[in-house]
Amino acid sequence: MNKYKINKISEIETNQLSDFYKKIYHKRYKSLTSNWRWWYRAGYNDFEPLILSIDDKIIGQAGLLPVDLNISGNKVKAIWFIDFAILPEFQGKGFGQILTKEWMKICPNQITFCNNLSLKIFKKFGWKNNLSVKRMVKPINALKFIPIVKKFELNFINNTIRNLIKKKYNKNISINPHQIDNNFKIINDTFKIKKNEKKHESAEIIRDEQWLQWRLLECPYKKDIYFFEHKNNFAIVHIFITGNIKRLNILYTYCTDSPKTNELIMSITNWSINNNVDLVWMVNNDKNVEKIFPRLLNKSINFASWSSDNKISKILQNGLFDAQGIDSDVDSNLYVE
Repeated sequence: MNKYKINKISEIETNQLSDFYKKIYHKRYKSLTSNWRWWYRAGYNDFEPLILSIDDKIIGQAGLLPVDLNISGNKVKAIWFIDFAILPEFQGKGFGQILTKEWMKICPNQITFCNNLSLKIFKKFGWKNNLSVKRMVKPINALKFIPIVKKFELNFINNTIRNLIKKKYNKNISINPHQIDNNFKIINDTFKIKKNEKKHESAEIIRDEQWLQWRLLECPYKKDIYFFEHKNNFAIVHIFITGNIKRLNILYTYCTDSPKTNELIMSITNWSINNNVDLVWMVNNDKNVEKIFPRLLNKSINFASWSSDNKISKILQNGLFDAQGIDSDVDSNLYVE
């Protein structure tokens, strides 16, 4: 095996990172190069990603995102594992396991949403997985996802289908999005209310004011983040266009009255129908919410975890309480400059 070197990302030159990202994350390499400090919340709790190099050439990265967890009323440091990558020509040579071993030394509590290939590697190191979190989608303009319609841009067909959907789903509910910048206090105050709710015996992301400041106000695409409010219930969403598809990602919902969650999501769907959104997307582990979305399109996401503390490990095996699309990088990795 060639002699390798592992460094913290802050020790690497920007041009080296850009070259590596262009090879491994071609669509979003510009976004990553410009915003990696935000992406990886670099320096929070003194944690940052690791870079694997051979002869000053980057061949791999172990990305991470530091968070704090509330576990049975105790604040616990943890990291999301994200953006783990090895250049294709160096795969299958043991570098992935070397990088994973170093990665796991950074923090005693580790969590991730991962694909089956990564899960296979993690399980060799004693990780456990849970499938309670679902990625759900509701295509509003389903024909737009059919290749022949996309190729020939058959707008008259798209418009006809959309008008039929409007007749079926349109309700007399007035709901409109508001910019995050001007309404941060409202959102922060609502999160404080949630923080004071009844405690539970499970792990939950601590979404405090510092976390909200980082995730929303410092976000490089904050101009595309909005919130909806309906009967004292609210949702944070990301509205953007990728290719020729206009998406609305529901990042987070909070309802003072739980039965109103579905009503809130349906209201957002109605707004989407009337504002030319093609796809509504959501990540959640609320079984009641799943019923709103087409079951055939719902997909379980691998949530994997590891902890050096046996008690914490057992709690994490049950998944995260209130896991949503605002967590980890399931939404942010869709951002392209």
